[in-house]
Order: sequence, then C-alpha cells, then structure tokens
Amino acid sequence: MEKNNVESELHNIKIEFIEFYVGTAKAVVYWHVKAMGFKVIAYCGPETGNAEKVSYLIVKDDIKLIITSAINPIAHHILSYVNLHGDAIKRIGIKVDDITDYFNKSISKGGIPIEGPQMLKDDKGIVEYAVLKLFDDNEIFLIDNSDYLGDLMPGYINVESDWDNINEENSEISEIDHIACALRINEMFLWENYLNNILASKTIEEYDERKTMDSDKKIGMYLKALQTQNKKINKVLVEAELNKKNQVQLYITENYGSGIQHLAFKTNNIVKTVEILKKNGVKFNNYPDSYYFALQQKYPDMDIQDLKKYGILCDVAENSLLLQTFTSPIGDRPTFFYEFIQRINDYNGFGLNNIQALFESLESEIMK
Repeated sequence: MEKNNVESELHNIKIEFIEFYVGTAKAVVYWHVKAMGFKVIAYCGPETGNAEKVSYLIVKDDIKLIITSAINPIAHHILSYVNLHGDAIKRIGIKVDDITDYFNKSISKGGIPIEGPQMLKDDKGIVEYAVLKLFDDNEIFLIDNSDYLGDLMPGYINVESDWDNINEENSEISEIDHIACALRINEMFLWENYLNNILASKTIEEYDERKTMDSDKKIGMYLKALQTQNKKINKVLVEAELNKKNQVQLYITENYGSGIQHLAFKTNNIVKTVEILKKNGVKFNNYPDSYYFALQQKYPDMDIQDLKKYGILCDVAENSLLLQTFTSPIGDRPTFFYEFIQRINDYNGFGLNNIQALFESLESEIMK
C-alpha cells in the first residue's frame, strides 16, 4: 500500500512557479512582458494587505514566474537577499497533493525545514504550503492549491486588464524544461542526494569533463542531471574546479554562493523564439564558426544555415535532436541567464555533447 502511495505522489509532483527576488519588480516584469511575451496575471502588495513587498504573477503558457521586491525596510529578508545575490531566483514552487504528508516524508529523508505546514485562506478557498531549504539561500516552496479558485494563492488579485495588449507576439516558449544550478567544488554529492531524497528523483545523466579532456584544455566541469519519475521536474547540477577560469566559478563568486544559475524554457520553434527575442532586445551568446564546421563535418546532410545564423547548438541522438541556445546574463551581474530548448522526436537528454562548446562560448562572452 505504501508503494502505491509513493507512486501516486511521484505522479502528481510538478513545478508550480519560480519566484525571483529583485530590486524593482515592476521593471523586471515589464522586461519579461515586452521582451519575452509573458502576461501579467495577478498582483500582491499593499492594496491586497501586504505592506512589506510587491509580487507579480506572470505567465506564459505553462510557465509561472513570481517577481517580488521589497517596498519597506521591514522586508529585510528580501532586501538582504537582493543585496547579496542581485536579482535572482529565491524559490522553486513545487505542487504536491498532501502538504503535511509530503513535508513529513521529506524531513524523514533528510529535508531541512524552514517552515512547517501552514494554511492560507480567503473567500476563494484554501491553500496549504510548507518550505524546505535549498543551497545557500534558496527554498523549495511546497504548495497545494488544487482546490483554490483564485490566482495562485490568497493575497493576490487579478490585474490582467491593467496590462492588456502590451505584447501580443508569441515567443513560442511554453514550459520549464529544466532548472540548472551552480555548485561549489565538492557540493555535488551533497545536493544530488538531498534533491533525490526529497523529490524522489533519480540521477539520469552524468558528465565529468575532468576525465575526458587534455589537462591544458579542461575547464574542470562536472555535471549531473536529475529527473523525477513523471519527468515533470528536471534539475541539472554543475560544479567546476577552483583553479580553472570558468563560468561556474564566476557565478559562485558574483552570486556569493551556490544557487540557481539558469532556467531552460521549452519552445516548439527555437528559430522563431530567437528571432522574436533578438528583435525585442534580448542578447544571446555567440558560438564560434568552428563549432558549426565540426557539426557539418559530422552530419553532412544536416542543414545548419539557421543554426549558425541564430546561434543554436545541436545535439543528435539517433533520430532525435536537441536544439538549444543561451542568453547573456539578463541582469547587471554576470550570473543568471535563460536557456531555450527544442526537443525533436522525443530527445530525452540535456545536450552533454554540447557542453564544451557551451562553456567555451560562455567564458568568452561573460569574461570579456
């Protein structure tokens, strides 16, 4: 009976939202709306009874982001986070069926509690939540809002009409593909085991560049991909050697610790996505011509014209393709960025064959 309960729990778990803490929420919201095609759905702030902060719920298809900033010195937890890390992801909101049961099981498996099961209530229903620690200053926000009739949770009001028709162009991004996290050296096994235990996920891929490259060419990168049984939550963990000049160590330095380095959004048409976002002012990383020359040599029948034109990387696995590209850091610090990814013919991996090209290009872009 216990096995069936666990399997049911695994089947229903999914990402509900990602929450950013930022300096000025309205400006960050406006950028996501104008540049990436998000729509503002709901708002939480003084007008709804919260005197310390403002939060905006923005949505693009199945992607839900919360953009939060402090408006009062009392909100020191937000101010200190932004002061230390800059504009960055604070929480991963994960939807589960039974908050108390899931929270207790997580604690029994090594989960670190921040806040035990709580209840929020208004005239639209009840939402239950609990909070677990993640990395240095991040959190996993467990939420059950299955029966709530409002927007996300109590405290939010719908504001769609206030932001109507700001951006009607479809950027084609549709859901969160995975979350990538940058770790200090020797943190990999700690957080791999922690996440696999509390999410009941498994490590499905591993790439250790330290064992595959000549020592003078190494960037010392070690990567693992974790996935839940229902494939709704995918995490990529990356650590890199201290004595190498690399983008992971730059993130650790500029973020002042481990954290969430980028979000990958799935798109049904990556060429259109990049074309629209570039037109809207989003800056992307560039990749060397040598990458596309090698790709053409390896796959002579492949049409690489659009890949090269739009700076898209390609990984081939039998009859499946992974197309991916990365923005430059979206804030003032060289830390957080976005990835856009298209999976063709059920490609299930994470583009490990592109790792070297990716990191070389990111180093050249970020460390100029």
